[in-house]
Amino acid sequence: MNFKTFRIAGMIALASLALSFTAWANCSNASLSGTYGFLHDSTDTAGAPATAAITQITFDPNTGTFTGLTTASHGGVIVTSSVNGTYTIASDCTGTGTPAGATPFSIVVTSNGFLALHAFAEGFAIKQGSPACTNAPVVGSFAFETTGIFLAGAPATGWASFIGKLKLTVGPSGEGVISGHVAASVGDTAPSFVPVTGSYSVAPDCNGTATITPKGQSPLNFSFVVVDCAKEMLAIETDANTIVSGTLQRIDLPSCNDEQLSEAVTQAVEPRDAFRKSHTPLLRTLERADDPNHS
Repeated sequence: MNFKTFRIAGMIALASLALSFTAWANCSNASLSGTYGFLHDSTDTAGAPATAAITQITFDPNTGTFTGLTTASHGGVIVTSSVNGTYTIASDCTGTGTPAGATPFSIVVTSNGFLALHAFAEGFAIKQGSPACTNAPVVGSFAFETTGIFLAGAPATGWASFIGKLKLTVGPSGEGVISGHVAASVGDTAPSFVPVTGSYSVAPDCNGTATITPKGQSPLNFSFVVVDCAKEMLAIETDANTIVSGTLQRIDLPSCNDEQLSEAVTQAVEPRDAFRKSHTPLLRTLERADDPNHS
């Protein structure tokens, strides 16, 4: 499965979710409000990757405007640039975004973000969720997936895919530490899992960087945006001569903030405890009935 086919399959799945959402939703500019992580890419006319990018984008429904910061690989050259423009969302949850000095792109609002389509380009966005970030909330086990292409000048050349399970922890000095296993397929090489080490850092605005080093191989460097209350990260490789992007998705219990997590646990436990208290005589009778030594 090549890069374009993989992205289209993902977009079809996301589009089905968007259509189920829009079937009952009544949208407006207010449906896109606040900050989102936006992963998008483009291909050439032959379907080969031309650009991979992540944008942290903020929408203001009061003015119908957006601003953002994009990190992108254009043909293997990594650049960072600001973006701004206007947007409109119709009641059926479709809309248009118009970057300053560029052509418009089409939007469909989803329950937690949006899908976007431009000529030879597509992408999806997820709401940030957390107003501020540090390394501390971005911990746990994450599934890791990226796809794209390595160009001449990279350690290897050809279609590139990576998959793995990474564990993110915080060291005694607050530094982000990465461990785990990653399998890579570049060109015609067959993937096999190898141990990895690495480090990561998350800024207060929820942008971050990471370095992942597979055993015996060159380091892989990434920029990412934390989204969905630290349950996911949208990432782009920032090594020269690479056009690679993907996601890290939380595997274990998601962590928003202590207050939200505590509330969720309380809501789950209180009904169970209330049931046990009100049905204690019945439960004891059932326990005695199940006890073969009881007569």
